[in-house]
Amino acid sequence: MRRKFEELRENLDEFVQQDEYPIMLVGCLPEELAYVVKFLQALEEKHPHCYFLVFPAPFASAAEYLDEVVANIDAQLTDANEVRATRGEPPFPARPAALSDRKHTPAKRLQGVLDYLRGLLPPPDDDEEHLVVAGFLPLSCTDYAGYCMLMNSLATSPELRPSLERMRVVIYDDRARNELVRSLRSREVDHVLTFEIDLSTPALTDQLTRDASDPSLPLPERMSALLQLAALDYSYRRYPDALDKYGVLYQFYAKQDLPSMQALCLLGVGDTLFAAGHPQPAKERLQQGLALAMADKALPVLLNLLLSIHGVCMALGHHEEAESYADSGIKVAAAVLNPFVYTDFHQLLGDAQLAQGRPGDGLASYAKCKDLCQTYDYFHCWKSVLEKEKKLYESARMRREQRDIETQLGVVDALERRGQGGASPQQGAAP
Repeated sequence: MRRKFEELRENLDEFVQQDEYPIMLVGCLPEELAYVVKFLQALEEKHPHCYFLVFPAPFASAAEYLDEVVANIDAQLTDANEVRATRGEPPFPARPAALSDRKHTPAKRLQGVLDYLRGLLPPPDDDEEHLVVAGFLPLSCTDYAGYCMLMNSLATSPELRPSLERMRVVIYDDRARNELVRSLRSREVDHVLTFEIDLSTPALTDQLTRDASDPSLPLPERMSALLQLAALDYSYRRYPDALDKYGVLYQFYAKQDLPSMQALCLLGVGDTLFAAGHPQPAKERLQQGLALAMADKALPVLLNLLLSIHGVCMALGHHEEAESYADSGIKVAAAVLNPFVYTDFHQLLGDAQLAQGRPGDGLASYAKCKDLCQTYDYFHCWKSVLEKEKKLYESARMRREQRDIETQLGVVDALERRGQGGASPQQGAAP
């Protein structure tokens, strides 16, 4: 993965620095486009003399997309003019009203956008070249044909090339369809670079395999690739392969005296054994990992170990231990300032208490969890707790309480649909 990302970053950087091609077409899948956006935006720090404008708004139609492009420009102009005012500099020229006028064709509006942005550049400087770097990279595109038509208007003939002077334009093309690539080739457009990035699982697996077996790479880098391959084996249920890799990794990190990495390997072994149907050996490995992580004060790894061993203990019926691990998880999550895993562990604490026949304690833990979910807009966990409470009241034939929970579920669903507080984070902690 690291090498793939480095390849993407280098290609974007080289495109910005070269002066022969004003347009680069990046072929990728929609789910990979966010990486292109991220790496293009990150180049602004390296090239402070360039104006970077990335437009990731959804593309439902050309007119709507250009509305979002213009709104993005307006917002950035406001921020930039405030900075310029503090430096005693005049504001940028006002944005032409025609850019937001839907009476004009999308192609004309887009060309107007580029003309306006290029006009913001200072006069050419012998010491450094000032450029506008624009990325038309919609993170979702429901009108791919309309998007291709609009982008084709930028690369139609050699006569248009002067209008892209002092510009670098990055355009997305769906790698599964390649409509823009085929169009450019059929029209023999010569001022466009093409670059394809493949971050699919097979491509990443192939790259990681080559990295892990490449003797020219430093051994720690090869082991890092092997660790990612072990995780892929686990996710694809290739459990014996995953265990073999984690064993090699554990021995390597033991020789390097890296207990936190040994603990991470034991976490992988424990999760793999549990998934393969061996909970008792999984618990033993996770306990060994906990001892190493605590001794090395590797709190992020410790957090994940506590999440895993709680689930194993619940499966084994070791509910008192599960409660103890959940209580420890609450303390560790608080120490690393992770409010979402802190919230998760309150739910897990309630699960263990209910499994021991202590409904009062369990419901109290659930109530605390719900309060935290409301505070952090953690909808995934919030609905999970409510569903568990609903089943409890349903089993006990407590109809009034059940209806109250159903009402709460409706409220949470409505809050999530409205997107209050943004997207909910995924459950769990990153190692």
